[in-house]
Amino acid sequence: MAMLTWASLPMAADWRGQLSDGTQIEVDSQTHRAWQLDHGQRRPLWDGVHRLADGSVVIVREGRAVPQAGMLDAWSRAETPKTGSRLADCERLLDHACGKDGRCVRAEPCRAARQLGAMADEAETAEAADELAAQCREALGSDFFTPCD
Repeated sequence: MAMLTWASLPMAADWRGQLSDGTQIEVDSQTHRAWQLDHGQRRPLWDGVHRLADGSVVIVREGRAVPQAGMLDAWSRAETPKTGSRLADCERLLDHACGKDGRCVRAEPCRAARQLGAMADEAETAEAADELAAQCREALGSDFFTPCD
């Protein structure tokens, strides 16, 4: 059965900045989604070029910020994730389809869950790991991945 390695998948903090009008912006480190934080409200930052208070700019395309040096620097200072981080869904899928003791290891749903778990374990980027975690989460609701009884 595939074992998931959590320590190999860094989790970076979101990047924050201040627009020239004083409102705050936030860019998600995983999705690069850009948000404007204003008076307690969080709204998507519109597509275009936004000038920051320090004179630099942030470019947003299709709701996602084009990474700039400050963002990349902040994201490179990754924190070590805890067990149960974003790939916990893949571990749950393995337990669900194969049984906690592996008693359904020969069943087709278990074989597919092990394959997906192995792909998640070998993901080379955090973005790929996130996509695989989403697939594991989706698979948990699929009729194909029947629970091991």
